[in-house]
Amino acid sequence: MEAAVKPTVLLERRERITVRAVVLGLALVPVLIWWIHHAEFRLGGTMGHTALANTSLPVAAFFSLMVLTALNGIVSRIFPSFALSQGELLTVYAIAAATTGIASSGGVHFLVPALTAPIYYASPENNWRELILPHIPWWFIPQDRAAVIAFYTGSDRVPWGVWLVPTIVWSSFLIAVMLTTLYLVMLLWRQWVERERLSFPTAQVPILVTQPQSPLWRSGGFWLGLAIAAGIGTWNTFSRNFPALPLIDVRGEVLNLANVITDRPWNAIGWTPVSLYPFIIGIAYLLNAEVTLSCWLFYIFVKAERVITAAFGWDAIGRGGFNVMPYTEHQGAGAFLAIALLSLWYGRKQIWAELVENKTEPDALTPRKALFGFLLGFAFLMVFAISGGMRFVTAFALLALSLLYMAAATRLRAEIGNAWLFGPQVDPNTIVTTTLGTAALKPKELTVMAFLRNITTFDLRCLPMPHQLDAVKFARTVGLPIRKLHWALVVGSIVAAPFAFASVVKVLYQLGAAAKADAWRVYMGRQPFNQLEGYLRQPINPDWREIVAIVFGFAFTVGLTALRAHLLSLPLHPFGYAIANTETMNKTWLPFMIAWAIKAFVLRYFGAKTYRALMPFFVGLILGDFLHGGLWTVVGCLLPNFYVYPMNW
Repeated sequence: MEAAVKPTVLLERRERITVRAVVLGLALVPVLIWWIHHAEFRLGGTMGHTALANTSLPVAAFFSLMVLTALNGIVSRIFPSFALSQGELLTVYAIAAATTGIASSGGVHFLVPALTAPIYYASPENNWRELILPHIPWWFIPQDRAAVIAFYTGSDRVPWGVWLVPTIVWSSFLIAVMLTTLYLVMLLWRQWVERERLSFPTAQVPILVTQPQSPLWRSGGFWLGLAIAAGIGTWNTFSRNFPALPLIDVRGEVLNLANVITDRPWNAIGWTPVSLYPFIIGIAYLLNAEVTLSCWLFYIFVKAERVITAAFGWDAIGRGGFNVMPYTEHQGAGAFLAIALLSLWYGRKQIWAELVENKTEPDALTPRKALFGFLLGFAFLMVFAISGGMRFVTAFALLALSLLYMAAATRLRAEIGNAWLFGPQVDPNTIVTTTLGTAALKPKELTVMAFLRNITTFDLRCLPMPHQLDAVKFARTVGLPIRKLHWALVVGSIVAAPFAFASVVKVLYQLGAAAKADAWRVYMGRQPFNQLEGYLRQPINPDWREIVAIVFGFAFTVGLTALRAHLLSLPLHPFGYAIANTETMNKTWLPFMIAWAIKAFVLRYFGAKTYRALMPFFVGLILGDFLHGGLWTVVGCLLPNFYVYPMNW
């Protein structure tokens, strides 16, 4: 079983990037995008749906891989010569996973409503016509007010003439973002995959599923784990449709420590749901024990910080919201920046040497070509922002911070496999606005920044970069040529971005953004302009306390990293501190604690052999959750008035 749960680089055989695998992957992209739109805009939060693109293993792509693998097993028995190889299956999955996330929340689901919100919600009361609209470049948004009103009320006909320029502009922007992160991966993958040897827990699972003659399918523990996770999810879906059935609360909807601990200062812990997600327990079991321990231990540390400051009455210090002592979100921002910069710093000599020599494996992209692709993509984003009205310095600071956050989030995902990729709420946009102050920024700059919220946000769940890095991990494991896989992802990005944009425009016209579409996603298009209105009416000056908290988080992460280098037995990992300050740990602290306790107990009293023997059970928990999440969301899309219990958020 060890061979089934611990994939290695198969140097003795080489897989090929075949035409049929690329065509199948590209054909799957629009199908999955339509599924994402239908589930998340039509079903929304009312009928319930599993979020199909924003989990560490994207549900739509991974469920498709499960179905395709099962069908491929049947084909291999009847027509062996037509069966797909493991490399082909992973190619299909890599294309789907790395390109379809842009079609969900954080991508076009937030972006498209944002292009219409300034016109639709402008009123005499908020004065947006004079306050905001004059600062919006004409080529950013549709200019016909009647077309915008029809967008919200619903229409069988989409006025594509009005949307032509915004579609071209923003599709180009999204493609540039996807390719910029792809070439950044092509530049850094040797550092993360070969030298640091990150664990890639979520990349392990697709490799195991597609492994030829995988021992997983012959493991009773695997099928038990799958049955438990799929059974709980299925039961809860039927519970939502037949209320007489009791709900098995695995998402922390019922039990929340904030509802139990109500006395001050203990109530400063805030929202602390008690969840038992099976797939998170499964992923956490695959992690390094030190990382798992650090995640939940630092989460408790963050809660303790809040209780202590409340006990002394210091939680009233600050601007309000999360901008108060002990500034945990600002500490998280410092930790994110430190993780990205430390990774670049430690790999600087090797990366420079690679660029000077410009040598690589025969099947990989040369470092100079990767650097050129990255710089070209970044230059496009800079020109885009400056053409919109931003100054060079502001645009550079915002975009550079955004890419550092993306790099940090990708590295964290490759080591922690965090279920949802959230950064700290003090994101690149917040650092440039409230932390450094809006008083020095021009109204036109702030307006352009409102439109760029989809890439400058803390909500990184649909970021393509982690899946692009996973694709390289697949290639190194089964021997796929990285250069050809990279071109498949380039084509997939060029196909996915405009299709995702145009199709969500069509869906929202059909539904009516303010009529039948999911209200939360439509609201997220308006929210940046509510903030913008506040910035324009009352400019904000920098707050030195927030800046100090960012510096503290940065210094703490650097110090902990240096301490681990000298004390190898230190069980605390800086990744745990970074993720403790995000929304992710609110939902995953208990599953991480449970998985750590099980793993520590098994390794201490039974040894590594027993740990490996139990691994198929935990992989089964992952697949079982994704099976019920994908399956019942399909059923919910097909059957009217059918309620779905989400397997994730």
